[in-house]
Amino acid sequence: MDNNLNTTEISLEKLLSIWWAMIWRSVVFSMLLGFVLGFIGGVIVGMAGHPELGGAVGAVLGWLGSIPVSIWALKTALTKKYGDYSFVMVKDM
Repeated sequence: MDNNLNTTEISLEKLLSIWWAMIWRSVVFSMLLGFVLGFIGGVIVGMAGHPELGGAVGAVLGWLGSIPVSIWALKTALTKKYGDYSFVMVKDM
């Protein structure tokens, strides 16, 4: 590893800051996207004559929508600056 890098151990406080930056984005945006996808899926299934499947289809679409949202939230949390610190990927030599 490059000796010019100023590295530090991740403390519980820093870890919780990163975790919170990811979690709140995941929860808020997953709920919004899940609502939209669930509503659309429920309406389509209901119009197709199977309103009893609306809840299940909405839940599955909401869950599937949360996957890209959580990936985006993780990327956003890892590219954010935390005071004097930020994350970089360093190739091991």
